[in-house]
Amino acid sequence: MSRLPTLVLRWLMFSLVWWALTDGDASGFVFGVAVSFLVTWISLLLFPPSRYLIHLQALPGFVLFFLSRSLLAAFDVSRRLLSPSLPVTPGYLRAVLSLPEGAPRWVLANTLSLLPGTLSVTLEGNEIELHCLDLTQPVRQDLEYTQARVAALFGLTPSQREGDG
Repeated sequence: MSRLPTLVLRWLMFSLVWWALTDGDASGFVFGVAVSFLVTWISLLLFPPSRYLIHLQALPGFVLFFLSRSLLAAFDVSRRLLSPSLPVTPGYLRAVLSLPEGAPRWVLANTLSLLPGTLSVTLEGNEIELHCLDLTQPVRQDLEYTQARVAALFGLTPSQREGDG
């Protein structure tokens, strides 16, 4: 995606957020325009436009997957807090990713941080390191399944996921 459409889309999104935060109060309009443009510019520096776009037809399924897994995570953590006798085996897991660099890997890392018992620690090259609450759980299988869901979200086929292109 080129910079101009990305800039406009992000600016509109950040402006909408500003409008929602101010309850649509027009007194902060000029300041809101300036702040949303500054935030847009910073976002373009930190996260340049990606050639990988989210496929809108896959978005509802991904949102449902994400929300259901997040709910499971909340129950799991609550259960462990309320029953400290439950065994946990915390540790780190390092895995090689098959998603291409850029937006697909960032979405995966952020999604994994909000799923049951995992927190993304580092994302370097094609490897991710996760802190896991319980290594006796099927963390690697969950990682692979989540990676497949993210690939589908971006419309990537298995052959496209192998390398960086």
